[in-house]
Amino acid sequence: MLVADKRHAEIEHAPLPAESRPEAVATAFPLATEAALEILRAGGNAMDAAVAAAWALCACEPSASGLGGQTVLLLHGADGSTRIIDGQSRAPAAASLDTITARDQRRGHRSTTVPSTAATLDWAQRAYGTLDREHVMAPAIRIAEEGYPITALQHRQTRWVADLLRGSPTADLFLPGGRPPEVGSVFRQPKLAATLRRMSALGIDDFYRGDIARQIAADMRACGGLITEADLASCGPPTEMEPLSTIYGDHRILSAPPPAGGLQLLLGFNVLAELAASGLASSDAWYEAIALTTSAVFREREHCPLIPGELTPHLRRTLLGRDHARRLAAGIVDRQCAAGLATGGTEEPGDTTHLSVCDRHGTIVLLTQSIQSLFGAKVAHRDLGFLYNNYLYTCPRRPHPYALQPRCRPRSNIAPALVLRAGHPVLALGAAGSRRIISSILQVVSGVVDRGLGIADALASPRVHGLVGRKVWIERPGADDALLTRLHARGREPVVKSRFAMGAVHALQFMADGRVTAAADPRRDGTGGMLH
Repeated sequence: MLVADKRHAEIEHAPLPAESRPEAVATAFPLATEAALEILRAGGNAMDAAVAAAWALCACEPSASGLGGQTVLLLHGADGSTRIIDGQSRAPAAASLDTITARDQRRGHRSTTVPSTAATLDWAQRAYGTLDREHVMAPAIRIAEEGYPITALQHRQTRWVADLLRGSPTADLFLPGGRPPEVGSVFRQPKLAATLRRMSALGIDDFYRGDIARQIAADMRACGGLITEADLASCGPPTEMEPLSTIYGDHRILSAPPPAGGLQLLLGFNVLAELAASGLASSDAWYEAIALTTSAVFREREHCPLIPGELTPHLRRTLLGRDHARRLAAGIVDRQCAAGLATGGTEEPGDTTHLSVCDRHGTIVLLTQSIQSLFGAKVAHRDLGFLYNNYLYTCPRRPHPYALQPRCRPRSNIAPALVLRAGHPVLALGAAGSRRIISSILQVVSGVVDRGLGIADALASPRVHGLVGRKVWIERPGADDALLTRLHARGREPVVKSRFAMGAVHALQFMADGRVTAAADPRRDGTGGMLH
């Protein structure tokens, strides 16, 4: 049975032997889900399918990710081991406060880190996949060549940024006729298809040391960018590392260490556990706790920023220990704690994409990739057909571990997450949406394990998100009087937001009897798909 045309899909069966385990996929776009299923049908494993879907998303969700961005994976093996494949990017060697203004950091060629997605996807698939590169890249090439109908969401997204895209080569690629493509119109990307085909035939090294690298460097020189041939050649393979983990009730949750967002996610679960000890029986109390927890962990990140080298085993135990969580929870419970908060606190919508895959062997791959903001740097390579990222926007201009400097690693909120119970997977998920990645995953996991929701209902529930300052974003259906009253009593400023602003989770839920549910967030265009 093949199911790939619904928001979520479920396989119903009794417990199955290992060789008959269900294979499931959830991605942010139907064609990417189909790409992963195509690879699984061909005998590929979870890594083959995840990488094929990631390449496909470069073509069918270019506003969120692509060849110009970065990628992080969580790999959970059939033997129970879990690894993080960290493919986060670095600034060019010439990046500094002298060469990049604050305005440059927001968008344009000088806002860009050295793209690492191509290197990460290729390395991960060669290390853990079973098929050849040509096979896993074929769906992406086909999507770019043949095109796909523009969705209502894609039309809106392009309209939001159209003025920023006009007047540059980017408009030629994404604004046919100078206007956002209409809903239902077929969007083709022949230049991207040619780039992907060349990489498929000649190898990914061409992107970093061959003709593609020379074209990128030439474009940077012509447009005032800083990335050089030497910067591209210095982009090595991703780093494998142990995940961070914490205990939440009778579950263990694992995610990616800094500069990714897993530390904030896990700290959030620790704080939520402390708040739950005082009781979160009502839905408005639960929503309030989610919002204030999110706000607290991001304030903590501003006060205690970390780079990977600083996260020693002792510091890891300290930051994820109960005493630390109790201190943050005590600040939340103190009704005067809002007095010192800034009245501001703004966040851009941000954009990212996440996909989740499991195969018949019991392997799970969670893959999150991004070009940072919606349409990244708002500039693209005219001949190669992809958008550059604007990750340097996340680098502070003040003294800071992630400060803007040569070859710095920008911090991100990427947080693929695996939830285990008694060593067995319960949930495998990740999200898009900048800081809403953390609040969305926190809320969805808690909805399943604390409130007994199925994954589809947990994804569809209204969301909340606490900013670093006083503001709390609330998705309109959740903005009832009881919650608003609670937040006002805390000195917070509720702000009703659209569904798109609240992030997007793509997840797998594993049942004890062998059933699996693949669910895509109804806030985006994604689908869940299965093979049986």
